[in-house]
Amino acid sequence: MIDVFSVTAAFLAGLIKTTFGVGAGVFLTPILSLTMDSKAAVAIMAPMMLLSDISTAGLHWKKWDAGNIKVLIPGGVAGVVLGTYYLAWASPSATQLTIGLIAIVFSVLQIIRQQKADYFTGLQLKPYHGAVISVLAGASSAVAHSGGIIISIYLVTLGMAKHAFVATLVLFLLVGDTIKMILFVNMDILSPELLVAGLKLTPALFLGSWLGAKLINKISDRQFILIINGLIFVSGLFLVFKN
Repeated sequence: MIDVFSVTAAFLAGLIKTTFGVGAGVFLTPILSLTMDSKAAVAIMAPMMLLSDISTAGLHWKKWDAGNIKVLIPGGVAGVVLGTYYLAWASPSATQLTIGLIAIVFSVLQIIRQQKADYFTGLQLKPYHGAVISVLAGASSAVAHSGGIIISIYLVTLGMAKHAFVATLVLFLLVGDTIKMILFVNMDILSPELLVAGLKLTPALFLGSWLGAKLINKISDRQFILIINGLIFVSGLFLVFKN
């Protein structure tokens, strides 16, 4: 199950997460789904994402925006529960199609966000928007580990300070990924074999994160975003038409 392709993908996912803060899940999940069962790909990612959250949470502990945390966490947990039940119920082909569509939507959304940043920062969203968005983020996190992108776009519209932004995002992901791990194990989505496979890929993820920290100021954001999201878009198309 673990091969050069999956190790390389995990390494690139770590590089992406360090460079942009989010995006590792939505990159790695559809990529792995090209070479293995889609549910297995989602399951393998769960321990990797949780360990990644834990490794960064300490750096931003208690720097989050308490008001937004109170708004986002309940909806995020509810979304994770809904998404996990969908994942357990859906057929392999439905899971593959869902991941493919999520990959396509989020790659396009990321490119638009990069090209039209002023549009997002100019939005005036209310707390109830955040509550709804957090449910969607939790559900997409459970199905394709892509909730961070949704929440980050919402937080951008609030004009938060950098430290509060990152800390709020990290705590949201940490809580959601913890609940996700518990549900995945209890609902037999994450088997012992898949857990071990995910743990074996984790060093490659952290190696990519380490390299990303070294290269973060040497990479052109515009070019990197276009290339990575182009790969996500193409892999999403493959999953949709492969279905």
